[in-house]
Amino acid sequence: MTGTHYLGELGITPNRFIPCKINVLDCPTGAGKTTFAFYYLPQFAQSNNCILYITDTLMSKQQIIENYEQTREYDKKWRKFMNKHTKAEIIQKSANAWGTQKAQITAMTYAKVGAILAHGNEFDWSKYDYIILDELHNLINFQNIPINGKGVNILSLAKSKIENTLYQYRDVRILAMTATPDKVYAHFKNTYDVLSPDEKASLFRYETHSKIIYSDYSELLQVIPQGKKGIAYFTQIRTLKKAEKILTDSGHRAVSVWSVSNTDHPMNDEQMQVRNHIIKHQLIPDNIDILLINSSCETGVNIKNDNIDFMIIHSTDKDTMTQVRGRLRRDLNLLYEYSPNYKKPVIVPAEYLNRPLSTAEKEFLCCEILRVWNKKTNEPYKWKGTKEYLQGNGYKITEKTIKNKRMSIIELA
Repeated sequence: MTGTHYLGELGITPNRFIPCKINVLDCPTGAGKTTFAFYYLPQFAQSNNCILYITDTLMSKQQIIENYEQTREYDKKWRKFMNKHTKAEIIQKSANAWGTQKAQITAMTYAKVGAILAHGNEFDWSKYDYIILDELHNLINFQNIPINGKGVNILSLAKSKIENTLYQYRDVRILAMTATPDKVYAHFKNTYDVLSPDEKASLFRYETHSKIIYSDYSELLQVIPQGKKGIAYFTQIRTLKKAEKILTDSGHRAVSVWSVSNTDHPMNDEQMQVRNHIIKHQLIPDNIDILLINSSCETGVNIKNDNIDFMIIHSTDKDTMTQVRGRLRRDLNLLYEYSPNYKKPVIVPAEYLNRPLSTAEKEFLCCEILRVWNKKTNEPYKWKGTKEYLQGNGYKITEKTIKNKRMSIIELA
């Protein structure tokens, strides 16, 4: 880990937040954004009900509620209470209800906000001191996807609610927390960068010590050593399933986790147990070698195992790469980084060069040493395919018959 400060140690006070702006807290993962939201910001709120926290995924919201006791989950009764009373009444009634407890924060997802509005329900945001928009870039990423089964774009409704609040309620401070803010700046006109360049540079961030580039995840998964513990990210569920099968067939204990909202692909009991364990303990269970995740775990979820050997991120999107890497709240020894056009250099060992090779030697060279991957058969090419690959990558191959046996000689071209 590098850096010298967490976000809460920078001495940020309410006068740093500008009215009628989205106040962007651009911080690397691990710099203490969530701690700032749940321990520092409540000190500035007028009552227990005056902070609304909105995040992008159900799993992120559930982990927040599980790990921060001063957080409450959204319910209809609370919304009607906030709609009905004036700000002064809310402050008084909250004090009577919760006494001297820490300011209670209500947590929900962007999808829930949109669903409330889609059903025509009033949702008055004028009573809040602070509205925290966690991982706001993902609201932008998914805003055009109808997700309520009726073609209604509920995430677009949530985005419009945020924009309207900026203009309507001067007393409400809106904060956006993200490690990947470029889309926020691009899609919202009224933004303000809270942190100075020097403050950003001083924040803690996790390190990745080494990277290996790959292009074919099937080939990569085949060579993961036994006993290694890791996290692998894939975008689509069908790819998660395929990757899980490759790993389990190779002897790894692998489990995939995705959204519980996906009714087309419901998770089984083992998957739910792993998901719930991560939410509650922020750890991958000891009996799992490799956890496979998709965008439902891309943001907000913390994994704090100190025995993770590697991560695989099967995406070229820079925001996704940053966010997925940030799920592990530790320095990382090895990151496998996806590049679809990358060609792994094939190096023939010196002992196989410039001499006749028998059929058995060529078979061993192809299947055990070079392992040039055949995507159609999902196994290494035999000699014919490997020969073609070598000839296109700097090697000259001569075929000879020696003592009535077909032999091959590999030379550098």
